[in-house]
Parts: sequence; C-alpha cells; structure tokens
Amino acid sequence: MEQADNYQILYLRNNSIYVQTDHRQEQIVQEPYVMIYDDGGLSLRLGNTLQVMGELCFFEEERNPGGFSQKDYYQVKKIAAYLWSSQVQRLDGRVFLLRDLLYRFRLQWEKQLMETAGEEEGGVLCAILLGNKKEINDNIKQIYQMGGLSHILAISGLHLSFVGLGFYRMLRRLTGSYALGGAFGMAFLLLYIIMIGSSVSAVRALIMFCIRVGADMSGRVYDAPTAVAAAAAVVILWRPFSFYDAGFQLSFGAVCGIIFLYPLVSEEEAGYRNSAVKEKRNTRSSLLSGIKDSFTASICIQAATLPAILFHYYEFPVYSVLLNLIVIPLMSLLLVSGFAGSFLCLFWPGGGILCMQLCGLILKLYERLCRGIGLLPKHQLITGKPEVFGIIVYCTGLLLCLLLLHGKICRAARAGAYTVGMLALIFSCPAVNHKGLEAVFLDVGQGDGIFIRERGGITCLIDGGSSDVSKVGKYRIEPFLKARGVSEIDYAFVTHGDSDHISGLEELLERQDIGVRISCVVFPEQELWDEKLESLCLLAREYGTRTAVMHPGQRLEGKKLILGCIAPDGEKLAETGNAASLVLEGTYGELDILFTGDVEGEGENLLTEILEKEYEVLKVAHHGSKNSTNEKFLEIVHPKLAVISAGRDNRYGHPHEETLVKLEKEGAAVLITAQSGAVILKAKGKDAADLKITQYNSDF
Repeated sequence: MEQADNYQILYLRNNSIYVQTDHRQEQIVQEPYVMIYDDGGLSLRLGNTLQVMGELCFFEEERNPGGFSQKDYYQVKKIAAYLWSSQVQRLDGRVFLLRDLLYRFRLQWEKQLMETAGEEEGGVLCAILLGNKKEINDNIKQIYQMGGLSHILAISGLHLSFVGLGFYRMLRRLTGSYALGGAFGMAFLLLYIIMIGSSVSAVRALIMFCIRVGADMSGRVYDAPTAVAAAAAVVILWRPFSFYDAGFQLSFGAVCGIIFLYPLVSEEEAGYRNSAVKEKRNTRSSLLSGIKDSFTASICIQAATLPAILFHYYEFPVYSVLLNLIVIPLMSLLLVSGFAGSFLCLFWPGGGILCMQLCGLILKLYERLCRGIGLLPKHQLITGKPEVFGIIVYCTGLLLCLLLLHGKICRAARAGAYTVGMLALIFSCPAVNHKGLEAVFLDVGQGDGIFIRERGGITCLIDGGSSDVSKVGKYRIEPFLKARGVSEIDYAFVTHGDSDHISGLEELLERQDIGVRISCVVFPEQELWDEKLESLCLLAREYGTRTAVMHPGQRLEGKKLILGCIAPDGEKLAETGNAASLVLEGTYGELDILFTGDVEGEGENLLTEILEKEYEVLKVAHHGSKNSTNEKFLEIVHPKLAVISAGRDNRYGHPHEETLVKLEKEGAAVLITAQSGAVILKAKGKDAADLKITQYNSDF
C-alpha cells in the first residue's frame, strides 16, 4: 500500500479479472499484478484478500517524443493494468504479519521524521532513508535536479551498502564471529529492503552484499565482477524488462565504472610517472590524495553512465562531478545522523533532535550548493536523446579501453577508442545532428503546441497549452524540447489568450532556470489583447524574457525558413479572443504551412479575403470546431494535409463531424493528435514533395 493525500494505492497480486454485464460475471483473464486507486475509508492490512469493483484501465505509451511511457514504466514492475475502484470489499482477513509490521513501522518512522526534522528537511529524509519521495516539496526536487543531485533523493546502492556493511561490521565486532555478524547483517538488510521496497538498485545491492559477506563467512576472496554479474542475472530473471529501465542501467553502470574503469584509470596515471614523481606523491597529504581518488572515481562513474543519462534524461549536469566531491563524503554523516536521530527519538528525544538538526544543516548545505550551481553558466547541458548507433559506438570504445593491453602504444589506442566513441555519441545527439526543417504538432491534449526548427536557423514554438492535461508545460512540452536537444526557444508565438494555448508557456517561463529558456515571446497587435495576454506579457518580463508584437506583413527570416504574419489587423477587427488569433504562414522552399490558431467568425472571413495562395499543410483552426474552417476558406487554401490538435474524448466533441466532412470533400488527408499522437513533419530539401510525415503514436 501507498498513502496519498486523498486516496491510497493498493498493489494486488494473484488476480482474477471479471467483466460484469447484465448481472452476469465472466472471467476474462488471470493477471499477476494489478494496481488499485481507492479513495474509500476501508482499513486494510497487507495479506488481505479483496474483491474490487471499478473501471479497469491500461497504461498508455508516450504521446510525444521524449514523453513518459506509463506502459514501459509499469511493465518493468510487471503491472499491466490499473483500476479506479468504486467498491472495495475484504473477503479474507489473513495478514502477512512480517510485511504488515514493517509497513506500519515505516509509516510511524515517516511521521516521526516529519515532526522532528520539519516539513522540508523531513520530506528529503523520508526519501533518503525510506524511499518515499511523495513528501518532498516540488521546489526542492527542482533545486536538486538543477545541481545534478537527484540520485541522493532515492534509495541507491550507495545507501544500502553503507547500511548493510555498517551493521555487519558492528555485529561482527560485537559477536567476534564472521558467521553470526554476516547472518544478522544479511537478515537486517533483507528486512530493510522489504520495508522500503524492492527496487532494482536495492536488489542489486542486496545480492552483492550477500556475496561479499558470504565470502568473509566462508574464508573466500570476494570477486566484484562475479558479484555484479550474478546480481545482473538475478535481476533480469526476476524482472526481465528491467534491462531497459534507467534504474537498472544507472545502478549497474555506476558499479561497473568503479569495478572496471577506476582501476584502469589509476594504472594509467601511475604509468605516466617516473620513480621520482612517485616518491614525491608519497609525501602528499592523505586529504589531497583522497580528493583526487574521489574525483577519479566520479569521472569513471560518469563515463560509464553517460549514455544512459543522455538517453533517458536528455541532459547532463556539467558541474555534478565537482559537486559530488562534497556531497558523497557528507552522505555517510547524513545517513548516520538520520538513523541515529530516528533511534534516539524513541529513548532520548533531546539527542534525537540534535541529530536531526545536524541532518538539517547538511541538507541546507546541499540546497545552497545546488542553488549556487544554478547561477553558473551552462550548468545543464541539454543534448537531446542520442541515437542507438551512437550509444553502441561509445560502449564499444569503452569496451576496447578495457580489453587493450598495457603499454604506451595501447594507452594511445585506448585514448583513441574512447575519443571515437565520445564523438559518435555527441554527433548522434539531436542538439548537434538535426537536418532541414522539422515541424511537430505536439499532442498536448485539448490545446495547441507547435514546434518548428531549421538547421542553423531559428527555433520557434507556436502556442503551448492545454485545458485537460495538468502541468502540460512541465510534463509534455519541456520533455519533448529536451529530447530534441533544445536548450533555448528563439521565439514563442502566442496566437491568443485562451488557457489551452498559453498554460504551458507560462510554466516554461517560470521553469527557465532548470528547463528551456525562451528568448522572446511574440504577441498579436496590442489593440487586440485581453487580460490573459497582458498577464502573460508581464510574466515574461518578470522572468527576463523579451516581448514583441507582430503586425500583418511583418516576417521573421531564418536561414531558409520564413515565418510571416497574415492576421489579425487591429484596424479592421474589433473583436478579441478566437477571432483575433495570430495567423502565421511558414515557408521553406516550396513548402507552405498555414498556422491558424483558433481563428473563426469575422476573423476567418477577413483572413479569407487576403489569402492569395494554396498551402500544402494546414493547421486546422480551433481544434476542428464547426465554427471555423468554412468552405470558401478551404477552397482557397486547398491543403494536401490538415492537422487537427484535439484531446481524446474531449467534452467539446472536437473535431466536429462537419469539419471532417469539409476537409475530406476538399481532398485533404487529415491527422488528429488525439489518434496519432504527435504529428512530425520533416523536410530536408526545398521541394514540397520531399516532406516526410510521421504519426508518433498512432491508434490505427
């Protein structure tokens, strides 16, 4: 079970799923794991047998490049479906006593941390000690992300190794026996992992710990490569899809960096020194030597995990290597203080509070370091999602570094192999490797968001908002931009002030320190602004973003791409809102695209009067509403492709059947983001026939 503010999440195993129709039940599937969202007040315990009624749903794939795939995330956990419950009934009062006891102990521990350490620091400690991230403030998450320290907010192998080895060594000294100390140490770590949850990194740490302690107990030599190979085999047998998960790749990548790369780099350093240099090195202080070793180890971890970081997160925290030189050594003190404070609060509240205050000081230092890093230039390097080919070449280069023998020639060969791999990885990233014109009609639900970029030219965003997707800027638009390697939008055009066109832009403006910067926000003529456009203009200026107004006849020229303003004309139009939408035409060689916002009514009539040519691609106005895109307008535009941005099962019924019939009658192929996911247009040449169209996640 997991507790949320207004509901609880139940994880059920050994399920029989039935469909009920006309008071009859028919079994349709046996499913090992199902997740239940329950807002009822029934008190449950682990081990209970339940009968649950409600609406069964299946997890979705990502709708845009760079988006989050629920299906892939829960597939790793072997959960195929979830259910919003309307009724939960307990059929069997059987209880898993040990698991239930650990679960309730964890809840009490979380409550104690929040009370003694405070809401902010207590939330971070709940994540570090108990793996519960739900109590962390969103601002704190963003600050740690900015500094590249998100990894400390999760239960990692570092945490578990410290806990397990610390407890094992303490018991070994108390009992004087490797066997007793090892047995109790393994049992303790196993219980701790059952309490916090069996993530991939936790299972990996447990297996490697058991092999290490088992070697001590049996008088054998611990072999780290064997341990990590055994752990990988067990995890893949346990959860086969874990191999594709970021947690698996980062956890095992970090360990492999220490086991394989670190000794290699240390030997290389030693090979370049003569005996006099070595003698001089022996006189250095242990502190400097420790800093250098920590820095080398951090570099090796980054080298081993770099492809996974870029593939899953699309960016690299530039200064995280230096920051970890301070953070990692203090983690030991933080963990000791956290565990000791939690224990002392039971018997000596004063001592427990002192330990929690020490934890608070360390966390405040972390926060200030992250804020300081955020002030440095280029603290986040947004590369985009690299191609698989580049990752393969990079990993091959690393493997050659390990396989080549020692010697001066092989040192040069190693350096060359790694350099080739690094270059292949860099040039496979979208920030470097993108060609021609790219126009992407994003699936933002019921709203609009259009991305346009040309190689060596301008990068633009037309609108960005949604009325049915929460935090669309943070969870849909920004991940897409980062996956495309975009660190800065040159121009963000706002067609009009409806929230389904600007809500995401507002988020992007507020998140520029850790997200994607916007250089300039472009509005229609000021005479046609409403209160929402005025507020957006003030928000942009507050965050240091330039603002501009575009009049009909003005155009923005890139390298080959030209974006020109057609409407609205404030002298001819007295309305605000949809009718006064900013209408743009994009020209790239012989390819013409018309971006219409939500123009309708008088605004569309005036637009029809001034249009003089046909367009290969039409962004259909107002999500395919019947109140726009009239026959006369379509006769002039005569599009070959019409793209409609609308949310699935939206309450407005967009796109309306009348509009679809008119488009079909005009001979236009129609793509709807609700069905196709993002619609991606790519043009490498100037010929309109050289246009490649992709439906990112088609339902048909």
